[in-house]
Parts: sequence; structure tokens; C-alpha cells
Amino acid sequence: MSTYGRPPDASFADATTVLSPPGSGQGHWVGAPCVHRHGDQTYLAVRWRTPEERGHAVTVYEYDGPASLSECARITADDLGVVSVERAALCTNPRTGDLQCYLPVDRGGNDWVIQKLGDVADPETFDPTTAHTVLAPTPGTTDGGTVKDPVVDVVGGQYVMFYAGADGLSEQAHLATSVDGETWTKHLDNPVVDRAYWHDHHVRVSTVVPATDAPVWLVFYDGSGVADHGRTWNLRTGMAVSPDLRRVTDTSPDGPVYESPVADRATGVDSFATCRYLDVLRHDDEWELFAEVARPDESFELRHLRTDPP
Repeated sequence: MSTYGRPPDASFADATTVLSPPGSGQGHWVGAPCVHRHGDQTYLAVRWRTPEERGHAVTVYEYDGPASLSECARITADDLGVVSVERAALCTNPRTGDLQCYLPVDRGGNDWVIQKLGDVADPETFDPTTAHTVLAPTPGTTDGGTVKDPVVDVVGGQYVMFYAGADGLSEQAHLATSVDGETWTKHLDNPVVDRAYWHDHHVRVSTVVPATDAPVWLVFYDGSGVADHGRTWNLRTGMAVSPDLRRVTDTSPDGPVYESPVADRATGVDSFATCRYLDVLRHDDEWELFAEVARPDESFELRHLRTDPP
């Protein structure tokens, strides 16, 4: 019997540190990567955080390998007039070819919305003053508390956004679609990945990738359990599959597929096992994987590895 739609055979114990956090200990993070191929150039967006400043900046780099990062834009929470900024989502406007950037921001008091900057031909000209809200919570629904952490792809000319929606208990994976990247329609059957199994607290989509050997999408998600230490931030990576980016089936209910090398596969981890915000840069002969991974001192760093396509 053949097996299809498998995750890459990889371990972040073998990964290279690309960027180190600004300090040691809990709350010092660098990561939340978004890697995006835009024409002939590849860009990598990264979020920086400290306990005092929270998510204080997103940096966009020109990427030509993990040892070759050239900063071309830095967008700060202060520039945006917000308290905190988290993982960016980069994509290309299918009609104009311009670069687009979506940012989840806390406007104060845990008022998380998803904003979009004005489209640009070059990321050096991203203008924080053009930021405007494109997705907000819908009261009384499963995303009635907050919306954040967008993952945006364009498929057949339609924009598809997976995002984390919170209902006052925890986050679940939600979906919205758009024809222009500005006006979004939330999926009627949200959430698309539920709280269940080892991820019965938080669950959110981190990236989607076409499978190489089957007509499905690999849907990677971040998850944490109610019994996990630091369950709000201590997320590990699971995988699901989808035939259409609407219907999603969890294929790793027994445990995560990727986690920090300081952890085991048990439910109810008692240390930071974090391996979250996975993103993938595909090539014909290899995949590059990026993730935010816990270090022994409980800070989080950005790691990268290369692996064969599954």
C-alpha cells in the first residue's frame, strides 16, 4: 500500500539558526517567518519581540539563503500606532504584480485585527501610514474575540486567508476569501480546524503547500494542549490535508510532526517544546523549512533546514 500526502522527513534538531532572539528567557522571540517568492526575488518577513515591548517590529529581508539576508524594510508597532504587531503575510497581487503585506496588530487592550499596507512595487517603499483594517472579529461567533496571524495565498486569482480566530477561550483556525485582497468573506463553516486531540487548546494554520504526490494541499498548523506548559505560546506543528482549501482533515491527531528538540511527543509537555509558524520555500529538488523554535533558555529563535520534497 502506498502512502501519499506525507510531511517532509525533517527534524529541527538538525536546523540552522538564522536569527537569534534579542535576549534570553521567556518572551524574547524572533521568528514568525513568512517566506515569499515575488518574481525573481524572494523575501523573508520576521517578527521581533521582547517581554517589555511585545511584538515591536517586523523586518522584511531579501533572501538568498539563510546566510544571506539583506534588510529592505522595517515596520514597527510605533510606526503603525499600535501596541503590538505579529506575524506578517506577504503575497503578490495577481493583477498588478505588486507586493502586498498583511499585519495582525493589537490596537490596545487585546484588540487584535488584521491590517493591510498599501501595495508596492518594492518592499523598501512599504508605508505604515497606509495601514488599514481588512479583517476584524465578528461578535458572537468563533472569532468574536480576536483575529490575527494571517496566512495568505492566491489560488486561481482568488485570495485565501487562514487566520487565528479567538472566541474567548482560545484560538482556532479560520478561513476567509477575497477577490481583491481588500474585502474578505468569512467561511460559513468556520473554524476549519477544531480544538481536539493533542491540540485541544490553540490551533491555527501556519502554512499551506501543494503535495508533490497527490491532488491535495498539506495544511500545517500550530497546536497546543490544555495540559501543556505555557499553552498560549508553546505551540508545536501538526499537519492536515485539504482537497480544496475549504475542507480540512487532521492527519496527525496522535501528536505533532515537528517540535523543538528539547521536547518529546507527549501530550501535556512540561517545558517549552515550541516549533511554530512553519513556512516552506519550495524548489524542484528540495524544500526549505523555516520555523520559530524554542531554545533551552525558553527564548525562541528562527531556524532553517533543507530537506527532500516529500
